[in-house]
Amino acid sequence: MPTKLAADLLNSPHWQQRLDTLATKHSVPGAQVGVVALGDDGSVDVRVLTTGLTSLKTKVEVDADTLFQIGSITKIWTTTLVMQLVDEGLLTLDTPVVEVLPEFAIADADNTKNVTVRQLLTHTAGIDGDVFTDTGDGDDCIEKYVTGLASAISVTPAGGHLSYSNTGFVVAGRIVEVLRGQTWDEALTERIYRPLGLTQVVTRPEDAILFRVAVGHLANPDQESAEKVLPTTRWALPRSVGPACTITASMGDLLAFAAAHLRGGLGLTGERILSEESVAAMRVPQFDLAGLSTVDQGWGLGWILSDWNGVSCVHHSGGVIGQIAQLHTFPELGVAISVLTNSHRGAALAHDIETEIARALGLTYPEPEAEPGETDLSALVGAYETTTDRIELSRTKDGGYQVQMVARVEITGEPPMPPLPVTPLSRSRFLVELAGTPFEAAGVTVNGDEHLYMTRLFKKADA
Repeated sequence: MPTKLAADLLNSPHWQQRLDTLATKHSVPGAQVGVVALGDDGSVDVRVLTTGLTSLKTKVEVDADTLFQIGSITKIWTTTLVMQLVDEGLLTLDTPVVEVLPEFAIADADNTKNVTVRQLLTHTAGIDGDVFTDTGDGDDCIEKYVTGLASAISVTPAGGHLSYSNTGFVVAGRIVEVLRGQTWDEALTERIYRPLGLTQVVTRPEDAILFRVAVGHLANPDQESAEKVLPTTRWALPRSVGPACTITASMGDLLAFAAAHLRGGLGLTGERILSEESVAAMRVPQFDLAGLSTVDQGWGLGWILSDWNGVSCVHHSGGVIGQIAQLHTFPELGVAISVLTNSHRGAALAHDIETEIARALGLTYPEPEAEPGETDLSALVGAYETTTDRIELSRTKDGGYQVQMVARVEITGEPPMPPLPVTPLSRSRFLVELAGTPFEAAGVTVNGDEHLYMTRLFKKADA
């Protein structure tokens, strides 16, 4: 792998031009693109490009010090905190949650006693994944959140099929609080920020206001307007879901965190935040996505695992209120690429520019693939639901297929989407474009019930 090429890549004026062009194309008011590359001689090179505005309302420009919400990339930070506990022998991955949190309970009593730490970190605990209860801004908000899960449903039995769960990571954050005797936010500061020398990363709005901060943008309901996106009127999700999705950081600090994982847990400061064994364990496949995805191979502990033309990619994305983030790391190469945006269409920008950067590095960004043979999706037609969303797959007049996505519970403030065309990939898989980005979906039977897998399990609704 040409590490020097990775380090020098963003120096070319071409990339600034491409970033500017793609931001306009995809209606992204502001963005940062960063690359960190580790040299064989121990050198570290970090390059950051910026474009646009933090908000279409304030017109403040994005610079390298601007903070963006990284959304669910936060889960890797929370996983790191949990793995530190493993390093210290304070728990194991197979410790039942109730051993650490005796008060933990969900609606299913058997699942309550069977959920393990590993299952929380691999989205296999079976807990309803999108509980966004606001329990206030106090230091006890996560404790209150976990106490309030007594009525939370189980999507699968503990240890069953993967179904993406923000809820599970909040429970993991509470484990950190109990074993550290401090809030999750304080644990981040003491155990990650300070050792890594991070000064531009926060978890709370009252801290974010001290920095230049990006504001999310959502689709403009006025289709005739020249402005395709508008600044959101709500900046952040509740503090109570912090361990799942509320870190806000500059590109430089996010790449410093990524570099620590590329260096086997050793920060650029020379301080170690995690053992090499735990860093490696986070990359070990825990759930196989064969048959469900041709882009991602599986899930590790926190991380998503992919193959980029024979090179391992360990990554995660984040999406909150009008902000989309991507972080792709390549441990074999000592390279990480990240894109931070302040638009609901940021994933499209990230996809395009990361595809081009990957090509320049001799890598191939994986794309969804069709299987040979029949692609009739008739058996999947119907409505599928989680507690917060509904997906309706139906036939179109011309014999094709479409999906209608409906929010059953409003979380991000995104306006309703029109029906979206579907590209069949097989009899059980199809492709749908969400905010300009291709997304795979697959039909799967779990515990005798039909589901649609789109990272989360959507259960087929009764006719």
